[in-house]
Amino acid sequence: ARVCGGAPPYPLPRRGVSYPTLLGIARAELPADPKPPEHHPGKTRQEKLVKMPPAATPPGAEEEVEVMHIDTGDMIKVKQVLDEAAVVALAEMDYEEDYFTDNIKLTVMVISCAFAMVAQFYPMPFPDSRPLLAVCCAGYFVFSCILQFIVTYIDKDTIMFIKPKMEVTGSDNRLLLKSNFPRFDETYKLGIVLEDPKKSNPDPKGMIEGDFYIGDYFDRDGNFAEDVFVQAVQDLVGDFEQAQEKKGN
Repeated sequence: ARVCGGAPPYPLPRRGVSYPTLLGIARAELPADPKPPEHHPGKTRQEKLVKMPPAATPPGAEEEVEVMHIDTGDMIKVKQVLDEAAVVALAEMDYEEDYFTDNIKLTVMVISCAFAMVAQFYPMPFPDSRPLLAVCCAGYFVFSCILQFIVTYIDKDTIMFIKPKMEVTGSDNRLLLKSNFPRFDETYKLGIVLEDPKKSNPDPKGMIEGDFYIGDYFDRDGNFAEDVFVQAVQDLVGDFEQAQEKKGN
């Protein structure tokens, strides 16, 4: 600032030279502007980054593996994850799922929904539609009971119906993959049972069961060691196959 009517109280700085201001704050010289990057017409920086090849993994370095993370306090979620991993383990061993029971359940559900849709959308006024509504309600109730019967007494704790494998069991009966994980328990039970429609209880020689401690496959943070669990399930299936071979001999 200038004093009114006189010369400035401090000499003005020359061009390009830093000089302290009245507040005593030093002003550093700004460096010269860097050379602007070369411009490539038709290409943006983002395009260049996208088209760059991925960096090669150094020799001996381990690749990152995606790990599933869940809340181990949620018992239902833990059982769901283990059930899905068990199904994957059998699929890797060329066991095929049998959808016969699932198709029956879907058919029953479709019929139940058909009764409900007719009762809701059939173009008939209410007083005259009472007999129709009674039939639809009765049909919906009957088929819903059939579905509940299948789930309760046929499916039970079965998570997978497996197509017969003659070279393993020597019969054309299905295999059942069953699991059980009681509430507040630390052990997940998995079993393979050879289905026998003629017997209400399975033959002990046609079944095997294994106990899996949850702490062996989940850490404190809830990370799931899927490969370790899959290998353990496949070892259990291998023991079942060996037992069936000995029974056949």
